Amino acid sequence: MLAVLALYFLAWPIWRAQLLLEIWPTEGWNAYLQDAAAQGRPLYPTIDALTANNYPPLSFYVVGALGKVFGDNLFVGRAVSIVALLCVAVEIFYAVRILVGSPVGGLVGATWYVAIMARNSTAYIGVNDPQLAGEAIMGAALVWFLARDRAGKSSYLPLLLMVVGGFWKHNLLAIPMTAVTWLAINTGRQAVFPILFSGLACLTGLGICVASFGSDFIWNMLANRHYAWANLLTNVGHLQWSALALVIWAGWALYNPASRAARFTTLHIGFGLFACIMQWFGHGVSGNAEFDLILALGIGIGVTFARIEKSWLGQRIGAAKTRHLMTAALALRLLMADRQETALLILSPHFRSTVQDAERASLQEIAVVAAMIGDVACSNKVICRAAGKPFVVDEFKMEELVATGRATEKDVSASIKSRGITVFDSGPRTRDSWNTSLKWAMRSSATF
Repeated sequence: MLAVLALYFLAWPIWRAQLLLEIWPTEGWNAYLQDAAAQGRPLYPTIDALTANNYPPLSFYVVGALGKVFGDNLFVGRAVSIVALLCVAVEIFYAVRILVGSPVGGLVGATWYVAIMARNSTAYIGVNDPQLAGEAIMGAALVWFLARDRAGKSSYLPLLLMVVGGFWKHNLLAIPMTAVTWLAINTGRQAVFPILFSGLACLTGLGICVASFGSDFIWNMLANRHYAWANLLTNVGHLQWSALALVIWAGWALYNPASRAARFTTLHIGFGLFACIMQWFGHGVSGNAEFDLILALGIGIGVTFARIEKSWLGQRIGAAKTRHLMTAALALRLLMADRQETALLILSPHFRSTVQDAERASLQEIAVVAAMIGDVACSNKVICRAAGKPFVVDEFKMEELVATGRATEKDVSASIKSRGITVFDSGPRTRDSWNTSLKWAMRSSATF
């Protein structure tokens, strides 16, 4: 059931990824920086520039290099995100097998992970964004760490791979925090040297970045950002999607506090939730802050399914019935929503044509921008990049300068004007603005 749902929900992001349109606002931003890395141009702007780059460098160089081989970075990055999603699923499978020895539990955790991500994180699946590939690097390091920990071997190399993952995307916190804490709890003083080694590797990586990019790397990584409780409250409702999995896992873990799998997943899920909440205090942080938690819950769901007979409900109605109820509940939660892109993709020619119209509108705007003289700042960076215009204004940097009181909107407008930059606002048809309500579609005879 979960495998079928995973394939079903994947159909929409895979189909959409083939179209030349902006799926998420950072797509064009990432593609510009991947271009810069591939062409040997500066990756980190000066502090007084109107652009910024607050991501570590590794993803830009790798995707930029792949783009040289396979084509446009925009579409290469989208393909990388889909492959990365499947890699994380495989890593969840192996993590569950290492913790409880159950391939079936591993498959349940892996397929649930793909299903919920493809269902509810469509802004990142099939999108040119480094988050999922970073999760895949961290997931590989986690499996390696668990395997070596079970065998009583050193953890130096898995921790080093986690450091590499941090230089791919810097908000991947839950796995390294879990690994370090697990070592400290279970090996005591023996954990000191591996932890110091990984800390030294991190500092060495930062030193290499500063030597390569200069002080601009530091200022960009410490970019202005507005922090407030309102930002957290805006995002916290998103946890409703993973809340059921959290409750199911907790119902098992509370009855098995001495289990190695329960102790490890408690740390992992706890740190995943902590990292998610802390990141959501920052303005502009979105659903990707939750990805560490969802990965951890995928492992948690797998070990719970494998050891369900030790849960409160499993002891009363039996393991088989409890597994059926668990799977049905997880599946129903995925289906119980009015937003149903895959259903509309399959059933509604009107919906498909609306999305395709967005691509046609994008192509029209690309032609308009390409004909404009001088630098252009597009609200939709995919348009400006496809039109051959350089990256000259980062709207997010401008927004944060205003939000933190470092500048006013008049200051920003004056700075853009003084540099001879023309502002081009894309129309709504070029963005992810189509109606995905199944209820609305069923009421409208024109949609089918």
